[in-house]
Amino acid sequence: MDILKKLNDLRLERNMSVYRLAELSGINQSTLANTFSRGTIPSVQNLEKICNTLGVSLAQFFTEDEIIVRLTPEEADFFENYKKLSPSVKKSINEIVESVVKSREV
Repeated sequence: MDILKKLNDLRLERNMSVYRLAELSGINQSTLANTFSRGTIPSVQNLEKICNTLGVSLAQFFTEDEIIVRLTPEEADFFENYKKLSPSVKKSINEIVESVVKSREV
């Protein structure tokens, strides 16, 4: 697997500049620029930050045989907040979403 190519492809799919990726991920811009221009592999910590910013988990990033669901930053924020909720609140939210979806299908 070409890690840098995959990162660059994900970045470009999101129409994100290296500067914007650095800004959103909290990684120094020169560090990211060097990663892409000099071909240096990012640390695991930075790779995780980059992946999170691009809306994929590390597991998804390294999965080659399955379809990767790419999340927008807003969707990623939603799921991060959702994971922090209690099971009963998650159930209520799921019921609300299902209700809204069904009402739009009519």
